[in-house]
Amino acid sequence: MEGQNRNSEQPSVRDRVIDIHLHIGGKGNSSPCIMTNKFLLSPAYLYMVVRSGISLTELLKDHDAVLRTTMIERLNSAPGIDFGVFLAFDSVYGENGEIDEENSNMVIPNDYVMDIARDNPKVLFGASVNPNRGGTEGMEELDRCIEGGAVLIKWIPNSQIFDPSDRRYEWFYKKLADENLPLLCHTGLEHAIPVVKTEYQELGDPRKLRLALDMGVKVIAAHCATSLFPWEKSYLDELSEMFDEGERRGWSLYADISAMCTLFRASIIDDILKKIPHNRMVLGSDYPIPVDNMSPKFVGTLSLQEYLNIAKIDSPIEKNYRQLLAMDFPKEAMTKAFSILRIPEEKAL
Repeated sequence: MEGQNRNSEQPSVRDRVIDIHLHIGGKGNSSPCIMTNKFLLSPAYLYMVVRSGISLTELLKDHDAVLRTTMIERLNSAPGIDFGVFLAFDSVYGENGEIDEENSNMVIPNDYVMDIARDNPKVLFGASVNPNRGGTEGMEELDRCIEGGAVLIKWIPNSQIFDPSDRRYEWFYKKLADENLPLLCHTGLEHAIPVVKTEYQELGDPRKLRLALDMGVKVIAAHCATSLFPWEKSYLDELSEMFDEGERRGWSLYADISAMCTLFRASIIDDILKKIPHNRMVLGSDYPIPVDNMSPKFVGTLSLQEYLNIAKIDSPIEKNYRQLLAMDFPKEAMTKAFSILRIPEEKAL
């Protein structure tokens, strides 16, 4: 069922704002999730904990329940956001289809996110299925997720260890295209979830998504294929060229603008606004990746009071949305997801 067709006669619905990039998680103390010590002790995770505003005492008491409650509360307290997509994260699987527990540093089961979405009106279910599961088990899991209301599939190839350009995954792409289920794929270097070998960072090259695009999949390149730190490899120019190529080849290619409200990326915002087509941008935050206060360089036409009002917003999810608008990201990007995602009827009404 296609959201853009089903809701074409409902302009008020079509204007709904959706944050497509929100991470839920847990270490297994009161959820079926997994976070290895390698992940829990990583600089990225420790930085998120320190900046999250969550009490360390509460986290130590019941990590998973506190994280779940905090995520839901911060989405519900974001008045400008109609829906948020909570993302599952599948295990690493070898090419033989067997689970690789040793290298699965974070696992967020589909059932866990499915249940949260079912019980919370503003939460949408973002599924994750590793294509190395194979055409039998993988297809069964995809069908189960679709039946459970998945609005997209989420991948981080760098950490899940597979090459999106591998033709062995054509069965996967055909299924996504047939079901009109978008693929939200991390592009660029990965920092949050441990990458087992440095060479696996090359799996974040957006050009590896050409096969999916050629097969008719709606692909959303997360983070506009940019780097977090200015000295790192960025694929922004390559992604920009792909949009030009996509115009000729009829690709359904988009880019999410998640993790842009960080001072690390302040210097490249102008480039992103110039090189990514505005009608192909999609709102995301990547929360609980910290949302920094907007750099004064972006104040532009904002008055001091308007700037301070945004800085005082409690919900990082709302602050991300408001700051992106203040940084001149297009208004249409904030509602673009509703015409892309496979939104369940009961949520769309």
